[in-house]
Amino acid sequence: MPALSDIPAHVRDAFTPQMRRVVEHQLEHAARRSARQGAGSAGEATGDDAGSRAAEAEGALAAARAEYREERAFWNVGGPTMHETNDLSIRTSGKDVPVRMHRPSADETLPAIVYFHGGGFIVGDLDTHDRITRVLAAVSGAAVVAVDYTLAPEGAYPVSLHESAGVLAHLAAHGGRYGIDGSRLAVAGDSAGAMLALGATLLLRDEPGRLGDEADDAERAFASLSSMLLYYGGYGLADSVSARLYGGFWDGMAAEDLRIIDDVFLTRQEDRTSRYTNLLSADLEAPLPPAYVIGADLDPLRDDSFALAQRLETAGHDVQRRVVPGVLHSFLHFGRMLDEANEAIAGGAMFARSRFFS
Repeated sequence: MPALSDIPAHVRDAFTPQMRRVVEHQLEHAARRSARQGAGSAGEATGDDAGSRAAEAEGALAAARAEYREERAFWNVGGPTMHETNDLSIRTSGKDVPVRMHRPSADETLPAIVYFHGGGFIVGDLDTHDRITRVLAAVSGAAVVAVDYTLAPEGAYPVSLHESAGVLAHLAAHGGRYGIDGSRLAVAGDSAGAMLALGATLLLRDEPGRLGDEADDAERAFASLSSMLLYYGGYGLADSVSARLYGGFWDGMAAEDLRIIDDVFLTRQEDRTSRYTNLLSADLEAPLPPAYVIGADLDPLRDDSFALAQRLETAGHDVQRRVVPGVLHSFLHFGRMLDEANEAIAGGAMFARSRFFS
């Protein structure tokens, strides 16, 4: 199994002390999991026919999702206690989309931050990002609605984009059903979720008619958005310094890992050039909500955050941006050990709060 010493020195030596402890924990966890899997794999056989290969691929995907849930369980222990948490579903895009609503107080009506989780569009769910959303709710004082959009390959682009925009449209029009002020919404996400957050905002602004019967609600939803909280997303750079310097087995962000997104989520060439996925190609000069843009220093996607923030600033938008030193992609998860995670979430929460009440 890989060890800390196998991480390139220019990455390893740049870790903050807490980030180093997180990485050591992750590597130890991976070693234990590998040992368990090795002990249980004796006697397994694989087939050569197409049906067997398809079954293997399906099994591998299910295993990857289960491993991600199991690994993230450690990081979701603790954190703020909510006044109320409810698992619900919202009907949009022809589907009942599961959501989890955290309410940090007993207030009858609250503004809401709608959160889209990361995981490369392939893994992740309401549980894997639960602590992040609870911290966001506790600090902001807003309800947080986490969205369990359809993952790829079951839901290749644009399924999750339409679901994400549809949830926002529904809450803008019908938030009162849930004790939410539909005129005061924010959108947030990490990694793939940040891409969905910005993509859904652009869709609501530019093509609300793509949501069909919900088009009128979609127009209302864009007007209701008071901020965007965008954590270390990939916004469309074809190449960058950070992409060449960072990413590997230690963070699941090697080039071959990122190519999987193209294979299973952006399955058509035109999907990869859409302004809702290649987000830097979108019209970023037209009206947009204030943006809180966070990048991770040791992340191959770091320069995407820099480019997006620069484009938004040049266009005259209200932007607060920061690259967090000495941390890896997905660092928001590690609040049990990493102060920078809690600070970045809290910073976004306060950014949203200030715009809700401005």
